[in-house]
Amino acid sequence: MTPQELDTLRRELPPFASDAARPQLLATLCAFYHIDFHVRMAGVSYRAGTIQSGEFTLAVHRWLVPDARANLLLVHGYFDHTGLFGKLIEWALAAGCNVLMFDLPGHGLSSGEPAAIDDFAQYSLAIHDVLSCAGTPGSGMPDLPWWAMGQSTGCAAITDYARHYDWPFDAAVLLAPLVRPVAWGLVRIGHMLAGRWRRSVPRRFTANSTDSAFLEFIRNDPLQARHTSLRWVGALRRWLAELELTDLGLGPVFMVQGDNDGTVDWRYNLKAIVQLYPGTQVFMLPGAGHQLANETAAYRRQYLTAVRAYLADCGIHLDAN
Repeated sequence: MTPQELDTLRRELPPFASDAARPQLLATLCAFYHIDFHVRMAGVSYRAGTIQSGEFTLAVHRWLVPDARANLLLVHGYFDHTGLFGKLIEWALAAGCNVLMFDLPGHGLSSGEPAAIDDFAQYSLAIHDVLSCAGTPGSGMPDLPWWAMGQSTGCAAITDYARHYDWPFDAAVLLAPLVRPVAWGLVRIGHMLAGRWRRSVPRRFTANSTDSAFLEFIRNDPLQARHTSLRWVGALRRWLAELELTDLGLGPVFMVQGDNDGTVDWRYNLKAIVQLYPGTQVFMLPGAGHQLANETAAYRRQYLTAVRAYLADCGIHLDAN
């Protein structure tokens, strides 16, 4: 897809609750990112549209499967968007989960300065508003057990949501969760020096997965931001300053972490997650990078098998796939 087509789709996408016809470019987007599961998987229905969350217009996607066993809220990471999570969406649908996903502010088809945010509370508000507008029986979402899965910054959004809103999830899976990025001390100094007179710095694409096809695709993805927002770094600094590493009172979660992750300070983050969610199970993936949602099929099979067992322990029994 071209940037011009994506801008047109962003303008033309109707409200999620509206029964208005969806623009043809939505079908083009689904095919381009291989998330057209309503075409490729029997019985799957799909709906997309926008909701308002504070100052942002968020793009929301929902897939429903017949005889579903659970509902999954999937939250992507920094620089990501819904279109990049087809592998996990397909796995969840085949396992009998309805899937609700949205583009975070400043990402994908959602509004906002690319890859920027002023406060991480805007991320948790987005989760709240998406669940309220598109995740209720009144909006067409079946009344089933909920679980959440986040990647990196998506995990930070889920954790901030846990701090400020009632927790609706029976289980939560955190993939390479962001608490503190790698070389955080240097990042803070750089932000203090440059943050007052620069808005962003050029993005450096890194080998954050061992899947070379994904790395090639991401470099040419028209929805990728090409700069790192210093507003986002400032928001992360403030969030970390106020984040108390104490028990959130929600019980354990399931954390998946690669030991070849050069994006987050995973050793620090592992300890922080266990403090926030005591009893957390940690599943290490030797050799895996940061982008676990888009790691190779072999790595995904390893951790998704473990996720299935964790969900069963939480009372969510998925279909075999």
